[in-house]
Amino acid sequence: MAPDCLRRVGGAALAALTLALAWTGAGASAPGDGNGDAPWVVATYAYPQRDRAAAVQPLADYLARRSGHAVQVRILPSPTALVEALRGGEVDVAVPNLHGYLQARAGEGAIVALPVPDVPPVQADRYRAVLVARDGIATLAELPERARDLRLALVGADSASGGFVPMAALRDLGLDPRIGFAALDYAGSHAAALQAVAEGRADVAALAADVYDAAPAEGVHELWRSGPIPPGPLLCRASATMDCRQVAAWLLQAHTRDPAVMAALRAGWPEFGDATTFTVAPPLQDVTID
Repeated sequence: MAPDCLRRVGGAALAALTLALAWTGAGASAPGDGNGDAPWVVATYAYPQRDRAAAVQPLADYLARRSGHAVQVRILPSPTALVEALRGGEVDVAVPNLHGYLQARAGEGAIVALPVPDVPPVQADRYRAVLVARDGIATLAELPERARDLRLALVGADSASGGFVPMAALRDLGLDPRIGFAALDYAGSHAAALQAVAEGRADVAALAADVYDAAPAEGVHELWRSGPIPPGPLLCRASATMDCRQVAAWLLQAHTRDPAVMAALRAGWPEFGDATTFTVAPPLQDVTID
């Protein structure tokens, strides 16, 4: 499935949970760059029950040590807000999800892809999306005719496995998830989306396959499973003080210079699996999802 077909659906999935996290202060090791330049900002997006500030702080500290430039950490409410801040010059290095990565691809300006965590193949194969349903909905093919009487739960509009990837699958059936169901709800997390079906508050839900596989709920079954979903590479905004090619080189050395960088990222993003190194990312326009 080409990424051009993977469009956003409206809604603010996580904003209510993350307004208090709009800024997380600097914890980088370099007190300044000696030239009076503004600190670099390393940023990502919030997610329930994941300390994303702690997940990117070692990355910020590592870049500060390698560059001698002051670095701050910032947490945005959503992947879309993260990309908007990157485009607006408020963020220099971003850790997005795939949705944010594809949004950045569609924009203009000096945004380039940095290396991506090198997820072991077996684990990368497990990062997929599923559509699940309560008993009484037997197949995916039933949904177009029955959707008007069914409630759909997504993780969030910006989620990859719990949002735009399964939404694209529904559109392939001729079904617009935004208006085609009796109700559309954003659960906020993969576990919450599954729980919504299990507890009878939704009839169909989209979520990460590994969450469903780890704790299948009684009375809930799988309708559809996507192909493997690639992680979104880090992003960089080139500027007079930010050499993205140098940052990319530093990331490719991080596994020997500071293994804590990847260890913290793994804690913040389970889809990174047991990755220990970064690898060169494909060009933005080459990313596709089957």
